[in-house]
Amino acid sequence: MKSENLRGAMAILGAVGLFIINDAMIKLASVGLPAAQTIGVRGVFATIWVILAVLASGLRGQAHLAFERRTAGRAVLDVASTFAYLIALFHMPIALAIAIGQTAPLMMLMLSVIFLREVVPWRRWAAMVVGFAAVLLVVRPGSDGFNVWAALGLAATLFSAIRDIYTRVVPQRVPSLIITLATAVAVTVTGLAITAVAGWQPMAATQWGLLFAASLFLAGAYHLMIVAMRLGEVSFVGGFRYASLPAGALVGWVVWGQLPDAIAIAGMAIIVAAGLYLFRTGR
Repeated sequence: MKSENLRGAMAILGAVGLFIINDAMIKLASVGLPAAQTIGVRGVFATIWVILAVLASGLRGQAHLAFERRTAGRAVLDVASTFAYLIALFHMPIALAIAIGQTAPLMMLMLSVIFLREVVPWRRWAAMVVGFAAVLLVVRPGSDGFNVWAALGLAATLFSAIRDIYTRVVPQRVPSLIITLATAVAVTVTGLAITAVAGWQPMAATQWGLLFAASLFLAGAYHLMIVAMRLGEVSFVGGFRYASLPAGALVGWVVWGQLPDAIAIAGMAIIVAAGLYLFRTGR
């Protein structure tokens, strides 16, 4: 198990790196473009990669399961999460957007109590409260850092947590790759439909290239994330996802010259500590 945990940790670190590169590329490509068009174009490329993966995996005969009612319901939640997160990302520093997203385990704990009636020890409740309080250090209500985009980032994290909880009702007969296909198609169709109504904006070759590359990094990140979750114990490998915070801060500094201030860094550290505690004490 130790070797599997190590390989799982390496896989999740690779996934984190690819996710951040994808975020940085789509953020760069979004300059001067409507958000829906940016998301829709990347979605076209991502859908192509998923379709190729479905065909290569011999799952063509199960593709119709992407339209299964509960699979489609999960895809709708993913559309809400994806659009909310990326629109927030386009308008705020990447490190802060990532930090807000790392509250997902805290929100999942809260939702598991509300919807799944799980019994949670008081220590885990305390970790959740402390983690949410730390978010206030990151976004700081009343300051320039807290605006509609920060609120949208929190909404995206909530949608993401609801989606992950809802995944439990998706029938086991639906392969993970088909669920991914449903999500990719839903996000792409939504982005292109909004673009069709709002109007298409001309794109530079650089923007096309960035979105094409972003879709490749995104596909690779999802693959490595699945590998990580299958190889190691979630309580061990899950904690490595928090490497995205320093990595996001580094990318934000190198590409945009942005660094979180000391108060925001303290809040991020507390979010990490609370999240790690939940991972280590989770079943």
